[in-house]
Amino acid sequence: MATQDQKLSDFLKLGIEQARLGYFAAAADQFSQAIALDQTCAKAFYNRGCAYRDLERYHDAIADFSTALRLEPAFVNAYINRGSLYRLVGQLGEALADLDRAVELETTTVKAYGNRGRIKLDLEDYQGAIADFSAVLAEQPRFIKILLWRGLAYLKQGTQATLAAPRREAYQGAIADFSRLLQHQPHHPEAYNYRAVAYFQLRNYYQATLDINRAIDCQVDYVEAYINRGMVRHELGDFQGAIDDYTTVLELNPDLRDRSYNQTLVGLALDSPDATLSEDTPLNLRFRLADLYDSRGLLRAQVGDGVGAIADYTLALRFNPSSGRILANRGRVFSRQEDYQAAIADFDLALAFNESDALAYCDRGYALYFLDEWDLALVDFNRAIDLSPALAEAYIGRGHTSIRLGHGANAAMADFRKALELSWDSRKPERSRPP
Repeated sequence: MATQDQKLSDFLKLGIEQARLGYFAAAADQFSQAIALDQTCAKAFYNRGCAYRDLERYHDAIADFSTALRLEPAFVNAYINRGSLYRLVGQLGEALADLDRAVELETTTVKAYGNRGRIKLDLEDYQGAIADFSAVLAEQPRFIKILLWRGLAYLKQGTQATLAAPRREAYQGAIADFSRLLQHQPHHPEAYNYRAVAYFQLRNYYQATLDINRAIDCQVDYVEAYINRGMVRHELGDFQGAIDDYTTVLELNPDLRDRSYNQTLVGLALDSPDATLSEDTPLNLRFRLADLYDSRGLLRAQVGDGVGAIADYTLALRFNPSSGRILANRGRVFSRQEDYQAAIADFDLALAFNESDALAYCDRGYALYFLDEWDLALVDFNRAIDLSPALAEAYIGRGHTSIRLGHGANAAMADFRKALELSWDSRKPERSRPP
């Protein structure tokens, strides 16, 4: 007759074997029977926690890992696994504490350094993440996932560097890591995509385009690569090509309404000279469906497709109805189509969401001007100038409005001279101006 210890050992062995074969529910049941025999068995709680993790029962898994650690406070793998789950459920502080403890207990554990580096990456401690990933790569130089993560850490570090030299150094570090990865896995779409981002940030648009195309060749439904290629095409003036790429993204992901995902993890658009693609802070670097429609609407407006632009902005607002930026963008297209009442309605809503938007006041002023509402237009131009004294087009609008109101030529000429001083480019197509 089997002893209790033998039964406990059998339950553990059978559970581990079932987990190895992918039968996680059955494995969890075996570990639960082991726990019923001995509630002080840390290994049983730990293994059931692993089974719950694989079943995506994360909170149950965390509870089991916590029990295992209470029973065996130096259980390194329990700290590593609990820390990884804390990260998955968004408890980054607790995750970092667990991985710190794992490293303290076992300073040579590659797994602990790798997981801690991933948490530091989420916490935007890029230098710390790079140090942890480097510790792993010193032991395992061909660790593909760590090469990818360290490359991303360099990439993010580059976006936050204020000086040119460290920014360039960070991007070059990213390129080196992604290139090493591609030597071992030459068909890795993410490595090509992220290396393209680094090349883009270094203004090497040719190499960026080559890498993005390779990423798409490796994975034809790679959404982020199409987004990035659209941005590169936009930067290079290929507006129709950018529209095509954004359209492909929307065709590939018609269900993106309830999803958000990492655009490139470094915010390719945020460092572009035309920083109109997102009003979000770069902390989370999310590129949502609303941004795609907004970006395509901007491009369609630039190629003269006003109807298409309005349609895209309207769809963008369906997903992000409180975006003053998108409302103002649609209002500008309405103005170019001489639908000034619709434009004013959009500018009113945009200013309700952001009452410090000088350009929206200025554009509403132009719409009011063309409706002969000169007193109201003057109020808007004055407000725009108060908020942004360097907004040359507001001085142009105020000058014309002053003439209409009979305020005399001197005031108007002063405004026109101020606009010339500010070197306003009168060729800009963004809005209609008085003749």
